[in-house]
Amino acid sequence: MKKKLPFFVFLLFLGLLYLTTGLAAQDEPNLSTLWEQIGAQPDDFSLGCVPLNDQANTFLYNADEPFPLASITKLLIFIEYARRLDAGIITFAEMVDVETLDRYNLPRTDRGAHDRFMGQYGANVQEITLWELALGMVQYSSNAASDYILDFLDPVDWQSLYQTLSLTDTDYPHSLTLIPLLMNNHETGRTTLRNLDSLSIAQGESYLDLYVQDETWREAEIEYRSGRGSQFPEWDMQAAILQHTATGTVNDFLNILRAVYGENDALSDNVRSLARLALLWRDNAYISEWYLEYGSKLGFYSGGTLTLIAYGYPYDGQPVMSAIFFRNIPRSVYNDLVEEDAIGVFAHWLNFNGCMGLSDAMPIAADFFG
Repeated sequence: MKKKLPFFVFLLFLGLLYLTTGLAAQDEPNLSTLWEQIGAQPDDFSLGCVPLNDQANTFLYNADEPFPLASITKLLIFIEYARRLDAGIITFAEMVDVETLDRYNLPRTDRGAHDRFMGQYGANVQEITLWELALGMVQYSSNAASDYILDFLDPVDWQSLYQTLSLTDTDYPHSLTLIPLLMNNHETGRTTLRNLDSLSIAQGESYLDLYVQDETWREAEIEYRSGRGSQFPEWDMQAAILQHTATGTVNDFLNILRAVYGENDALSDNVRSLARLALLWRDNAYISEWYLEYGSKLGFYSGGTLTLIAYGYPYDGQPVMSAIFFRNIPRSVYNDLVEEDAIGVFAHWLNFNGCMGLSDAMPIAADFFG
């Protein structure tokens, strides 16, 4: 399956890369917008970078501060799915009815991710495997896929999984579609300061249940979003709403990456292999040229949330894990960062430099990084 992730912009930076003393290194890619955002709002940035063969050079900043997570929670959903495969509770042949799956797709809320995922199948396809859907959840970042799988897995003993992965400051995964429904729906209209404090994940899940199960509510919501209902609250309000959704820390997500890519035995070999397969970049000329293995999961949401977890093992380098979280990014800056794929370029820079040279590379924020 060809991977379709919004990192293709990184190819524009190929001319900035060179070889130094046999080690692939990055010749100061244009990350000025990212550095400036870090310097302007240091409390709204969190970073963890871990060279697996030289963990004394681990770099952490703000790593225990909870940040909105967006789609990187899909990796946790995938791991739970893989654990059930490994235990024999479900099989790779489990089928998904496409018509039922499509009921989880809320128009104009996932930048077309679900449509791109389903675009690989013919219009007459009525069933796909749950395994294909789980891969699509990670690789295409379909919200309908993750929401369907969450309902399929319910109930989940998240407490047990979190203990296994040593997660202490991360909320349990929830449906991603509840976020736009909390921001705006035909029943409540756009969220305002007046009802912000009353928002909850449970309320959002109830809206999604109505959308999937109640045909009258569903039709009203689709009609609403076709016109004025497509307008979300102001940017700052969206940022505030995201604080009422799942949050987590860089340190916790580094622990997830350690379980998948490190040498501990928190997960079985089968589960680790399946997770690495789901995260793996394939059919990408740049990755093939520069990496033994590269895997990542991106999360972003309007309101200024931008997150990335990544593993990179460059040729002639060492394996590096990283977790990069932003929140409350101003709208114009957010659009620039997404367009430039700055967070993805930054992850590659970390990989090629083995987490070294961070303070020197950020002169705008030199005092901040010390």
